[in-house]
Amino acid sequence: MKKTVYHSKSIRNRILIFTLSAILGMCLLISLFSYYIFRHYLQNTLIQSTETSLRLLSESMDNSIDEVYRLVRYCQTDSNIANYIEHNPNPGSVLSVSTYDSFYEECSRNSSYNYMPRIAIVSQEHYLQVVTATYSSTADLATLIPELPYYEELLTADDYDFSPGIVSDPFHRAGRKVLPVIRPITYQYNNRQAGYLFIEISADLFTIPLKDYSCPSDSFLYLSIAGHTYIYENGGLQEFTPEYSILDDLSTYSLTGTTQISKIHSATMGEQILVTTPLNMPDCYLSQSISHAERTNQAVLFMGILACILIGILSIGVVLMLLMNRMITVPVSRLQTRMVRIAGGDFSRDPSVEWDHELGDIGRGINDLSENVSELMEKRLEDEKQKQDLEYKMLQSQINPHFLYNTLDAIAWMCEDGKNEDAEEMVTALARLFRISISKGHELIPIEKEVEHAKSYLKIENYRYKNKFTYSFEVEESCLSYLCNKITLQPIIENAIYHGVKQMIDEGEIWIRIFEDGEDIIFQVEDNGIGMTEEQCREILHKEPGDRTGIGIKNVNDRIKIYFGSNYGLNITSELDEGTCVTIRMPKVREEEYEKK
Repeated sequence: MKKTVYHSKSIRNRILIFTLSAILGMCLLISLFSYYIFRHYLQNTLIQSTETSLRLLSESMDNSIDEVYRLVRYCQTDSNIANYIEHNPNPGSVLSVSTYDSFYEECSRNSSYNYMPRIAIVSQEHYLQVVTATYSSTADLATLIPELPYYEELLTADDYDFSPGIVSDPFHRAGRKVLPVIRPITYQYNNRQAGYLFIEISADLFTIPLKDYSCPSDSFLYLSIAGHTYIYENGGLQEFTPEYSILDDLSTYSLTGTTQISKIHSATMGEQILVTTPLNMPDCYLSQSISHAERTNQAVLFMGILACILIGILSIGVVLMLLMNRMITVPVSRLQTRMVRIAGGDFSRDPSVEWDHELGDIGRGINDLSENVSELMEKRLEDEKQKQDLEYKMLQSQINPHFLYNTLDAIAWMCEDGKNEDAEEMVTALARLFRISISKGHELIPIEKEVEHAKSYLKIENYRYKNKFTYSFEVEESCLSYLCNKITLQPIIENAIYHGVKQMIDEGEIWIRIFEDGEDIIFQVEDNGIGMTEEQCREILHKEPGDRTGIGIKNVNDRIKIYFGSNYGLNITSELDEGTCVTIRMPKVREEEYEKK
């Protein structure tokens, strides 16, 4: 019978692998999609956040610059200043003093006054000056200003011109950093230039707001003024020449249309995103590079959030796998166990596999099938038992006539020989022999009765073959209460006489031994007769019914095997001219066990 093999590639493993693969695949897709979305979101957020902050900073600077512009407009349109320019009065005159007073008052009211260390109105020969800083050299301002290299360019420009950039104050001993402004002042009644306005804008207008501006340590602020680029470092503006290449234009991320956003690469700073917003000054811009540390921190925060999400998904996946295991693989495993039990011979109904779902239908089908198989097995066993009983009765019917023929033949021989007393004893022994043989219809009788039966038979045969053989019994007392098949020893003894010692010239000997061997009982019938070959020994146990030689031995062997199984029966060992030993093995059967059966 082919043994059922249960493979390791079970449906449970496949479900677990499939579910785990699906969860891991989902996590991978979510990770990739989230990374792609977050990368753009983080970049967009940082750009817009930087742009908003930079716009607030630039508005603060623009407000201060607007105040400068307002003062310039005042000086260009005030009638007192125009009158002063037109008449060019000497210093200390009433017109000079009154004009200076109104001019100073207007300057002091200006909110950017502190960012303008020098404000001067210059006529043809004289000037009015408001100075907010000490240590200023103003020996001959009207003569020195026109000598400045940028004087003519700034004076004649159509609009404000900041092309000189931030320069050292030529009239200050410490050479403070200022942004010069020169604008013409015309006559009241025509557009001809009569004088000019000279203003020095302190670099503090830019550095003070920058100082208050919160900026990460790895983010840099740049100020571009008419082609001059300055980097804000250590509280001041340091001019430098930027050397970078533009990798990509990211202006589409801008909240307004005026902000320029670029991805750049430089040898010193590496790759950066630069946000640039214009100032309310011609060709002037304020720029900031986005912090790498902030991008990294945001990325770490995102990775932490993503890790929590993935852990949550994996946790949900594990819960789903456990639920699937409980709902599917556990019932399947129990069905598999049920099939193993059925394969092992347990056909009893198992209500625990009859669930209220589809797998329960399979369980009910398996139970119904096992019950049907059990009924068929019981019917087959009953048929087999009936067959064995029939075979046993046929074997018995063969033994009794055969023995009776031999015995009656011996009695007839005694009567013919005139040995009536011996014949009478033989008839008495025969009657006792048949009384034990009948045994009230029982197949198994106590070994004690079987020994008595064998002795009666030997007594009968001894009458017939006087002085031909002797016999002896060696029986362990503990064996007498066990049961054995009736008429077991007699056919063996008969063959020992007829085919062993009968043909000897000398006197033969027969030994009958009965002893225990573990849970079995051993019967031995040994003679010192002519013996047999190994082939003859094998043939005796396979005689056909038509061959009378050895038929008793074969019937005994068949009866034992039918009743107790193939592990029990006869074994014959023999040597020519030495003798033969027949060993019979039976299990220990007690009378109470036989009655229960």
